[in-house]
Amino acid sequence: MKKLLLICVLSILIFAMTACSTQQPEPSVTTPPSDENTLVAYFSCTGNTEKVAEVIAEHIGCATFEIVPEQPYADSDLDYTDSNSRVCKEQSDALARPAVSNLPENAHQYDTVFLGYPVWLGKAPRIILTFLERLDLNGKRIIPFCTSGSTGITGSLEELHSSAANARWEDGTRFGQNFIQTDVTDWVDEMLAINDKGGYTMYIYVNGTRLTATMEDNSSAAALKEKLQQSDITVNMSDYGNFEKVGNLGFSLPRNDESVTTAAGDIILYQGNQITIYYDTNTWNFTRLGKIDNITQSQLTDILGQGNVTVRFSLN
Repeated sequence: MKKLLLICVLSILIFAMTACSTQQPEPSVTTPPSDENTLVAYFSCTGNTEKVAEVIAEHIGCATFEIVPEQPYADSDLDYTDSNSRVCKEQSDALARPAVSNLPENAHQYDTVFLGYPVWLGKAPRIILTFLERLDLNGKRIIPFCTSGSTGITGSLEELHSSAANARWEDGTRFGQNFIQTDVTDWVDEMLAINDKGGYTMYIYVNGTRLTATMEDNSSAAALKEKLQQSDITVNMSDYGNFEKVGNLGFSLPRNDESVTTAAGDIILYQGNQITIYYDTNTWNFTRLGKIDNITQSQLTDILGQGNVTVRFSLN
């Protein structure tokens, strides 16, 4: 009887083992990104930038792309105190372009690119310039973000703009090592809301150069558009305070004043009848009209020149 029971148990075990060995594994399912027009591209050596990138991508529901160097960076390469380290040599050489091992497929499909990087010696790593110069980013909206202990993002932006001059650059922001996740998601929501504001495009002709500006979606900018639909507007503008060119429109527009800290490229309505182009910062109660696209402070200052200047505003 015991022998028969043992045979039955063995038969059951053999059947179970056979069933397990022939059972097909469940296929893994990859959920496609819900936002197929946005990409988060990032370069990260220590993992800080990667963490921010992952928060952004998860919040939006978009794809990520890691910028990987052909020659990986060792810990000794990142020694900022050693003038002979790789990072010091690359960052001191304006022409350095470390090779990337890959580029994103179908980059043309993305309208918006969040671009993340650590700050190295006050600037973006040179591999970011390699990445930008290898892609066709004309007309793409690029939203930069950096990670650092204390250094802000501003010092890195001019080189980035030059490497993708025909992209639509945003000012971007910095996150520290111990960033709070909601700070990242709130910032992302703010940037995406700006993209949905729905303003129109205005052209500015000054000193033989045509500048493109994205206008605000408010009653002031709308009233200016109505005027421009009738004819171009030419304004004689002069310097004021070493931060703006200002001139009288010759008519008044509705005011939507708020406390504003300007940046280079901001187009501002002052007291309802004066239009200003800022090439530096100032804080006051103004009405935002728009912002000049894809231009750095030094580029704008050179174009505007010194002293009085005649500026033509147009829809064409």
